[in-house]
Amino acid sequence: MISAPDWKLSVARRVSVYLLALAASGAAQAAEPYVLGISDKLAIKVVQWKAADSTFEEWTALGGDYVVGADGNVNFPMVGPTESLGKTSTELAADLGTALQQSLGLPTAPSVTVEVSTYGPIYVSGDVGSPGEYPFAPNLTVVKALALAGGERRSAEAVARPEKEMLTTSGALDVLEDEYARLLIRRARLDAELANQEQIPVPPELEGHPNLQSLLAAETAILEAQKRQAEAQSTSLTDEVGLLTTQITAFNQKQTSAESQLENARDQLSKITALSDEGLALSSRVTSLQTNVADLEARLLDTETATLQAQQAIATANREQARLTDQRISDLSLERQTVDGQISALALKISTQRGLVQEAVLYTGVSAQSDTAPSYTYAIIRDGAEIPAEIGTPLISGDVVIARLAFSQ
Repeated sequence: MISAPDWKLSVARRVSVYLLALAASGAAQAAEPYVLGISDKLAIKVVQWKAADSTFEEWTALGGDYVVGADGNVNFPMVGPTESLGKTSTELAADLGTALQQSLGLPTAPSVTVEVSTYGPIYVSGDVGSPGEYPFAPNLTVVKALALAGGERRSAEAVARPEKEMLTTSGALDVLEDEYARLLIRRARLDAELANQEQIPVPPELEGHPNLQSLLAAETAILEAQKRQAEAQSTSLTDEVGLLTTQITAFNQKQTSAESQLENARDQLSKITALSDEGLALSSRVTSLQTNVADLEARLLDTETATLQAQQAIATANREQARLTDQRISDLSLERQTVDGQISALALKISTQRGLVQEAVLYTGVSAQSDTAPSYTYAIIRDGAEIPAEIGTPLISGDVVIARLAFSQ
């Protein structure tokens, strides 16, 4: 049997250990890319570059939502079941592109993008507030899963146990701070795009953050994709303007030649008409020269019209390029404004949540008559096997988290 002072000391020590473990949980997770799991819902898009037209063609018949089935495969049209379980979205995209190239006999593989639109769920059971199914998210740990499930359940024998409040408040704070870090990196990426920078500057608030590299990698991929899209659009319009400029040069040469021929034809017509009036030339000769002059005038008019049309097309392409640039800046500015608002709101929530955590640390509420010391153990059921876990153990989709309450005498 544990005396009241010993029990209070035990609780204090456990609270301290919990806080240390919570602080280290983020650092313990390796900044590794997410690998696909059973029931993950994927948004797949297939795009092919058409060099002849300088355009991208999206294969809408193949794009759409797909699910990683119970056998670990994604059934993709023209390819069939494709192993997806345990692969990253980038690896699956590469496999699908290669498979489409082979099955359709294409000279180059189409560009395939795979994004996880909905992660497979996790399950929390045992001595928790609300056992059940919960959505998975990257960087989810046991402590965050417990927070989603309402924290550890307080039994009748452990009414005075303060660790539940610690789990709930600290887990919620961890989730908020993780989202805050993602928003800071996103804002830095938007600033880099607006400034036409090649790299994303690290926000001062995230210096030394344990997941900094993974956060940077995700936003850098978006930055590079946006840059490639903008460059492709700009290159297409620039090539179009170059082609039209070449056509205008050719039209000007034709116009100069036609003007010279027309001048000679008119001079001949004038002379033959004078001779015809004097009866020294046939009227048919005059008619033939008149027809020739009319043909040359028509050709000259066609050339001038084609030149004007090409000039108008150049002006349209330049306006489109300016419009795309303005639209991109407008979209980025609007998104940044939205992210600023989200950051401000989240900062207020974090401040409130930190106050709750501090209050939970100070709170003990241990009964002087208590003669038992409750404790929790955690386990994860993954692939049919039960694995011992700590509060900072990372989870994958499909995991079953079990919290068990035990008492030591």
